[in-house]
Amino acid sequence: MLSTPMTQRRSSVQRVTQILIALSLLAAGCASSGGVRQPGPTTAHPATKPTTAPSATQTAVTGARDVFPEATPAVVTAVTRKVFPAVVRIDVAQEVYAEGKRTLRRGIGSGVIIDKEGRVLTNYHVAGRAAEIYVTLANKERVPAKLIGDDHWTDLAIIQMDMAELKKRKADFAFAPLGKSQTLQPCENVMAIGTPHGFARTVTLGVISNPNQVFDQALDIDGYETGEFSNWIQMDTPINPGNSGGPLVDMTGSVVGINTRGGGQNLNFAIPIDTAKEVIAAILKTAGEDKKGRVERSDLGIDLKPLQDLESFYDIDVNKGVLINSVDRNSPAEKAGVKTQDILLEINDRAINVRFPEELASARRMIADLPVGTDCKLLLKRGHESVTLNAKTQKLEGAIGEEAEFKTWGLSVRDVTVPYANANQLDDDTGVTVTTLSNGYPAAKAQLQSGDVIRTVNGKEVTDLDAFKKLYDESVKAKESRVLVEFQRDRGRRRAVLKVDY
Repeated sequence: MLSTPMTQRRSSVQRVTQILIALSLLAAGCASSGGVRQPGPTTAHPATKPTTAPSATQTAVTGARDVFPEATPAVVTAVTRKVFPAVVRIDVAQEVYAEGKRTLRRGIGSGVIIDKEGRVLTNYHVAGRAAEIYVTLANKERVPAKLIGDDHWTDLAIIQMDMAELKKRKADFAFAPLGKSQTLQPCENVMAIGTPHGFARTVTLGVISNPNQVFDQALDIDGYETGEFSNWIQMDTPINPGNSGGPLVDMTGSVVGINTRGGGQNLNFAIPIDTAKEVIAAILKTAGEDKKGRVERSDLGIDLKPLQDLESFYDIDVNKGVLINSVDRNSPAEKAGVKTQDILLEINDRAINVRFPEELASARRMIADLPVGTDCKLLLKRGHESVTLNAKTQKLEGAIGEEAEFKTWGLSVRDVTVPYANANQLDDDTGVTVTTLSNGYPAAKAQLQSGDVIRTVNGKEVTDLDAFKKLYDESVKAKESRVLVEFQRDRGRRRAVLKVDY
């Protein structure tokens, strides 16, 4: 067809119209399907390629090359086929303590196989503290598994499928590639896969609402702190009970998050996979044949607060420093001379800036990532002066310590941690605290109560749970019929005699 002045003008009008439409879509934040990532680190995915390339108009308007795929039926189907075989159902029995006894609480959740060794990534609230675990594969094979390690601070856990059993049954499995969460954008299409309510594998489709969401209130899992060191991926992708631990995947079939909370009203949340990668590496590095892997973090004993709207009050530049809201008693910070209302400017010559709540997690992580037991230099602003102090980090502990049962005496006890000691105004973190008692057993008959802190057994100091176990084993082995226990209740010290029958 020959080009004429009229057709040229029409063609020009059409091009201008296309560009205006594209601009309006970009200004709105996202198109109805697909979108453009902002400039930054790109994600290389060997997985399923998008079935539709970015339009010439998109490329011309934005200049962007890294376009996330549209959620077309073909792409969604391809991603589902790729990831479904790596998603598992997890049946678990977790340790809980009641009436002085260890019991098991059963539940179900989801997980995703992450490597050829048969390791499964899931939530702490699904498999943490697990005593029994069974994994059901996509091919309906049900095999036993064990807990490798867990981390309640990020609500993550890793379990290991019984590879010998899988080999015996000649059962194959697939694993899913781990992507990046750093480059996620609002309105990017994602899919949540799991086994909600114990059903067969399901998939739901939605978009990222906020890749860096923060909760103002403290969160916990059965009293265990969580969400301190990472923000959350918020999406409108529906998830339900039982979806916890399943993968959140992008349109290339890579895992970008681990589903963890469904709040209804399109408020659903996942743990960023970049956070999970760090936890996975730490757990696998510290796990042993008979040793559970863990993530060791440092603590200074300070509570941080954003400086939003407080810069003028403290006469400090915008985006500089973080407010020390409180200092824990007997903490490294207190011993170093840090005071409430100080402004922390630098840690080991690295600037720390928290103006908004979403910046708190990375600031806490700066402290947590320091080697445990090492000196660190703190630059503070106190009034109109700059103060430099040196503090030695201590191991981060949660408020809830390790728990165990002692059948012969009829009680369960928990290790006293530094946060627990501070919260209950104890002199120090030595001893064990009584959690539950069995009626009719020696501890209950001696009128011990939940919350009592046992300090000595037969005059020997109880420093921690291991020390208490040792003294208990010695007493039971010797079949002692009378055991003298010294304990603290409120601010006073008391004694009781356990009358033990064998």
